[in-house]
Amino acid sequence: MKLRGRVSLQFAVTATFIIMLALTLGSIISLQMRNQSKMLKDLSSKVISAEVAAVRSDLNVFLRAPALANRMVAVLMREQYSPLDKDLSQFEVPFAHILGEIFPDQKQLSLISFGSVHGEYIAISREILTNQFSLLLKDSRTNGYLNFYKGLQSSDPILNQFEHYDPRPRPWYAPVGKSKKPSWTAAYQDYDAVQGITVSFSSPLYDGAANFIGVVASDIKLDNFDGYLRASPNLGHGAIYIVGENNELISHSTHEDPLPRMPLLKLPNQESAKLLKPKDSSNLMVKTSAPLLLKKDVKDFEFNLNGEKIYGRVSPVVDGNGLNWRIVVLIPERDLLGTLKKDMLITFIIVLSIGLFAALVAWKTIASITKPILLAAQTARLLAKQEWQPTIAGGLQLKETKLLANAFDEMSNALSCSFDQLNYRIRHDHITGLLSREGLLEEMLELVKKTPDMKWDALFLIGLDNYRSIHDSIGYEQGEELLCAIVNNLKPHLPEKALFARVAETEFVVCLPVDFNQTSLDHLINSFQGSFSQSFNLQYDEVLITASLGVVCAPFNHDDLIENMRNASMALSKAKEKGPISYEVFQGSMAEQSAKKIHLIAELNAAIEKNEFRIYFQPVVSLNDSQVIGAEALVRWQSGQRGLVAPGVFIPLAEESGLILQIGNWVLRESCRQIAGRLKNGWASDFDVHVNVSVRQLIQSDFYQNLENILLEYHLPPHNLTLEITESILIEDSNVIATLIGRIRNLGVSIAIDDFGTGYSSMSYLHQFAFDCLKIDQSFVSRFLDNHKSEAIISAIIRLAAGFDVPLVAEGVETAEQAQRLYELGCQRAQGYHFGRPAPLEEWPQAWCGTGKAGPLA
Repeated sequence: MKLRGRVSLQFAVTATFIIMLALTLGSIISLQMRNQSKMLKDLSSKVISAEVAAVRSDLNVFLRAPALANRMVAVLMREQYSPLDKDLSQFEVPFAHILGEIFPDQKQLSLISFGSVHGEYIAISREILTNQFSLLLKDSRTNGYLNFYKGLQSSDPILNQFEHYDPRPRPWYAPVGKSKKPSWTAAYQDYDAVQGITVSFSSPLYDGAANFIGVVASDIKLDNFDGYLRASPNLGHGAIYIVGENNELISHSTHEDPLPRMPLLKLPNQESAKLLKPKDSSNLMVKTSAPLLLKKDVKDFEFNLNGEKIYGRVSPVVDGNGLNWRIVVLIPERDLLGTLKKDMLITFIIVLSIGLFAALVAWKTIASITKPILLAAQTARLLAKQEWQPTIAGGLQLKETKLLANAFDEMSNALSCSFDQLNYRIRHDHITGLLSREGLLEEMLELVKKTPDMKWDALFLIGLDNYRSIHDSIGYEQGEELLCAIVNNLKPHLPEKALFARVAETEFVVCLPVDFNQTSLDHLINSFQGSFSQSFNLQYDEVLITASLGVVCAPFNHDDLIENMRNASMALSKAKEKGPISYEVFQGSMAEQSAKKIHLIAELNAAIEKNEFRIYFQPVVSLNDSQVIGAEALVRWQSGQRGLVAPGVFIPLAEESGLILQIGNWVLRESCRQIAGRLKNGWASDFDVHVNVSVRQLIQSDFYQNLENILLEYHLPPHNLTLEITESILIEDSNVIATLIGRIRNLGVSIAIDDFGTGYSSMSYLHQFAFDCLKIDQSFVSRFLDNHKSEAIISAIIRLAAGFDVPLVAEGVETAEQAQRLYELGCQRAQGYHFGRPAPLEEWPQAWCGTGKAGPLA
């Protein structure tokens, strides 16, 4: 995702070409490798099969000589040997003849021997290295010794002797003597001059009467077969070896380290000699294959050695006479492939070189094609820098790029005109022709470029007070005409180098040049105020509009413009609080007050989330009998940081910030919930709760639906609820408000006009709107006993309410005298500290709860 938009067209096209080429070559190579692997398996199987067949055939020939020798000895002994013979001298020459004359070329046949049932022993041994023969004899002439003679006759010198030698316990005799069946012995290491691997083939011997007379054995040395295996024409870099039943190396084509030589006196321990195992081989190929032979049923296998695949096969050799060997053939991949792999690598390099060359050609070709496109992109950047007449040149001009160049030329001309118009609209107000907020800042920057130390002495922020209502009454066109008239009226009062801008719908900024002294400043303020003291003559109307002025008196440069406008806005807000055609000079304390206000608004917003608001109820009593007939719901803020915050502090901020909607909805819902609960618990069914509704809350499009939902949710009868609205609501939008009040009263909810006598209402408004109650503002009640005019006003309001046939509630009654006098004047209801201060319903005295009386009048 990060590379999106950063890859060039040249790279993308070339990369796509290379990827497709690589996928094609990869697919070809993958198929080639797959076919090669299948070919190697087939070839290895054929080569190994041929090698195994050759080894098996030659091994059978190799092992056939002992059986033939045993038959010849058996014929000789059957005819000439008698169990009574203790002297075996008559067999010395025939034994030597059989070994030396009949098997002169079978040098693997190293010894033929005979052991009788009485313990006599005769053997002729062939020394392979020297091809010399020697006699081994134990009979009545050797006095129990086994003699090793230098020659073939017992009269020859004795080389070695073994005392108490008995052939019957020997491994080549004992098994056959017991089973009376011919068999092969296990392979063992012989202890002659060569000390090679030897196996013996033993056969039982019978006389003419079929009596068992002994065992004849022929020994063969497998060292000669090792040489044959090494000379195999198909061996190459592979290996062939034969293992016995215990996975010991019988014969092998590898060159192994010789086994430790042991003295000839160790002959009695000959059968326990330890042979080399494949896992101990010095040949890494044989050593790696050793674990695979642990499975007796393994046949074909393969493994990797130094990055090369080795193919192997195991073939059993069994003859029914105890011979249980296995032939293992290992062939490396290189012997099968020869130079094919190298040739393939060369081919791959050639193909890769061709592909790289093709990619390079594609890169250059695409670069030439995309050059005009890159130039078009550079042209677009120049257009962004407002260089309207760039040209596209160079590269391979295709039809499409030529069209693109022409389109850029046309667009350049159009943009040049459009940008000039747009720039003017951005920098100037389209109605008055003054600088805009952005234009003011750019104008300052241009002046600073010409005069780096350029500064301004003061800033005026002029805010029109009642432009919106006038604009709505006179219409759009005359509203613009009024703005132009205001600007034309102000311009003559401006200094020569002052900057004049319209920064908002009803706000103008004037930046005064340096060396504008205090006297001139006061004169300019008076001039501005004087400009709004007379009406403006428009085409169809004559309009009087007022303005307030926020002033910042401190030198500043262009970097401080935004901050000074903000400070002037604070001063303007203060000026508007003073009344029309007022001005205020910014003080540092204003910023602190603004910051506090912002912080308080943030706390107020958090208070809604933290549910820190509480509802207090002040009783409304009947002056006739001091009976509590209702209550006014008043909101209180129980702040976690500030404690109990007075409504006069946070309600104006809630109105200003718009939070009054959330707070007002919560007060309405919570008041209805609590009073509905009390009514269910036995309070008087005509108990009336008064809830104040703000202007912004009432004019919301969903207010009526929310009111209806609240009444249904808490099952509060509509006649128990009175909504208090201020007189100012009546002049917001009389038609809309009148319709909404009618719907609310049709629902059964009463409407009371709060703070009557302090707003902008007139008798005409009271005539237009239907209402159910009037409330006299406490400002009249607090001083009417000492002020005859106030008493006259209250008396008039009481008569007015009687004329409209609606009850009247006096607010702010604090003494018994006030309550008594109001009652005498005809006021029916009242509320104030005299009867009870606002408190949560949980803290109301029992006497107030629904049917009791309140205050001293009780």
